Amino acid sequence: MKKLIVILALLSAAILCTGQKINKAEYFIDTDPGFGKATNIPVSVPANDVSLSYSVNISALSQGFHMMVLRARDDKGQWSTTREQVFYVYKAQSTTAANISKAEYFIDTDPGFGKAVNIPVSSPAKDVSLSFSVTLTSLSEGFHMIVLRSRDTQGHWSTSRQQVFYIYKSQSTTAANINKAEYFIDNDPGFGKANSIPVSSPSKDVTLAFEVNTGSLEGFHIMVLRTSDNLGRWSTARQQVFYVFKSIPATASNITGIEYFLDNDPGFGKGTFRSIPSPGVKVTAEFTASLTGVTNGNHVLYLRARDASGKWSHLYSHAITVSLSDIGNMEVTSWFRLYPNPNAGDFIMDFADIQGNNVKIYIYDMNGKQVYSNELSGENISMTVDLPSGIYMVTVEAGDKSFKQKLMIKR
Repeated sequence: MKKLIVILALLSAAILCTGQKINKAEYFIDTDPGFGKATNIPVSVPANDVSLSYSVNISALSQGFHMMVLRARDDKGQWSTTREQVFYVYKAQSTTAANISKAEYFIDTDPGFGKAVNIPVSSPAKDVSLSFSVTLTSLSEGFHMIVLRSRDTQGHWSTSRQQVFYIYKSQSTTAANINKAEYFIDNDPGFGKANSIPVSSPSKDVTLAFEVNTGSLEGFHIMVLRTSDNLGRWSTARQQVFYVFKSIPATASNITGIEYFLDNDPGFGKGTFRSIPSPGVKVTAEFTASLTGVTNGNHVLYLRARDASGKWSHLYSHAITVSLSDIGNMEVTSWFRLYPNPNAGDFIMDFADIQGNNVKIYIYDMNGKQVYSNELSGENISMTVDLPSGIYMVTVEAGDKSFKQKLMIKR
């Protein structure tokens, strides 16, 4: 095995104070032998500021990180502060690779080279393929790491190969009976602390019918359902997004105001509110929507009305594209309007602002699966889609342009 060649280092030592000259310098590696006892660096011409070029013999150092420390002394016997440099010594291997004669592996904790689990190498060679069994029975459930390395006939160890894997302790093939079920909405109170769902006849497979109290809810929410068997093991959770809409009484109160927001619903009453000067059951309102701070790109402007009794209407959505010029001018292109939203599968799409009125419409569920497609022509089109309750994404394409917005189906 060849020795690593000697390295060169360059030092620029700072003066201690005006008028004093540096006349001695020295260095040591890793361990300080004491002032004046380290390896001498010749100073040919004492001066206030010196540059020194010298060789450092590292042939006797072990492979790995080391630290070289340099210091200087002036003609009054005062030593400078030290200059430190960390370096790495690498012992180069022979260019002629030796045969691999040994291999071993360990899991999680390294016992040391040569002390891990042996992997038989039947025919030593420069390149070997190894097939071996790994015992996993004593490992706990969870993530682990297996590390593999090899050694050649010259005693050189290879770099290690690592692989993370997961241990799953399978349950008994005879499944226990489900005897408990529970659900919660939005916030998990902890296993066994959610709303109980009665299980009248425990079995391996149960069908549960239960009522969910949504009296205090409004807007989007998520319901989570889970079960437990008689061994105390909890199932994975099943989740369902739903929307609670407070319907307006048969005799509607007068509409007294509207609010609007862009893209994300801040909550009922938290949008930008505009009062209606002349409240009525049906009103026409004109107002200016502020687009200050809106970024370039596609956006959706949402509107909803509130009546005198505090009830809110469905959403009315208006798709737009905002374009900002380099000098700050804003251009707003109107796309289409969709209302009401949420709905029971029947809604209106207004394409009056799209030139030519020829569009393609696609509807996708929240998993990205296309559930509806059609080609439409006209300005004001009544749509009917036979889709289950849930949240969908509507994509409208007109020529080389496209726009997306959410659609809520509630049956």
